[in-house]
Amino acid sequence: MTDPLHAAAGRVYQGWPAAESSDGLGYTIDVTGSDSSWTAVAITDDAGLVFCIYSYSPFDVPAEDAEALARMSEFVDRVNHGLVPGTFELDRDTGEVRVRSGYELGTLPPTLTQDPDFLETVVRDLSAANVGLMDRYVTGLAAVLLGHVPVAEIIRDIEAADSLTT
Repeated sequence: MTDPLHAAAGRVYQGWPAAESSDGLGYTIDVTGSDSSWTAVAITDDAGLVFCIYSYSPFDVPAEDAEALARMSEFVDRVNHGLVPGTFELDRDTGEVRVRSGYELGTLPPTLTQDPDFLETVVRDLSAANVGLMDRYVTGLAAVLLGHVPVAEIIRDIEAADSLTT
């Protein structure tokens, strides 16, 4: 029998530029956003009833550049404050920046965790939220690395532009 969460992700990602991982535990997705392209990885853990998706920034921070790491850390802290659909993460050892969105379904009743429609909704909504967050802030990630504008101003500009379009 196919694992229901993994099968739901497979149905959602039909038509997406996605490929099933070689271990069968998720999908790699090539994302093209408004201003950049990046890779997302969706992990389906049917045994643990967890779905998680990561969008990897196309811009890594030079790990040996303490000033750039400090600026990116400030960016991540400021963006994450009050953020609901996901979390930006910064690996200080490698300079990798990513957005994580996930859901642990283990406390839900089996009527939901075995419901294909419900599982597809979880995968679709978390995937859209995750990709949307990276798309919203990816230009800010690039601006942080350039180092010419204060981080708070970068975020203020992004969020002000969003309020003009809604």
